[in-house]
Amino acid sequence: MTRHRDSGACLCDLATTPVMVTCPSCGSRAVVTSDRLVCTTCAHARPYKRVWCWETSRFVADLWLTTPCAGHTLWALNAQHLDLLESYVGATLREDPHPSSVRRMTILAKLPAWLKSAKHRDEVLRAIRRLRTKAEASAA
Repeated sequence: MTRHRDSGACLCDLATTPVMVTCPSCGSRAVVTSDRLVCTTCAHARPYKRVWCWETSRFVADLWLTTPCAGHTLWALNAQHLDLLESYVGATLREDPHPSSVRRMTILAKLPAWLKSAKHRDEVLRAIRRLRTKAEASAA
């Protein structure tokens, strides 16, 4: 049995490290750090307003790490986000965060039901592996 304990992290916590997005200029992988988008392929750079937490529809279209999964779109901000998703989805025992934390505000509490479902576990884990391969290939 694998176990995952929710750390109580918010999506904003994951966005403090570089977020992989699609370059609006050349379509390659770019990163957003400190509210600035920079493409390592074409050197495109511009300010980028980060609205990560609750307005997910604002940035999902820009993300580099997206893939179809179970009739939906699985997305991740960066490798740390993939690690968290893989640990959570792969776990057969999922524990809530410490009782003093605000459960409804954690990134894992906000995951859609299809992603949490054991019925989709294998498909979601395959999609996470695809995204990890994409992230590693574009970083090289």
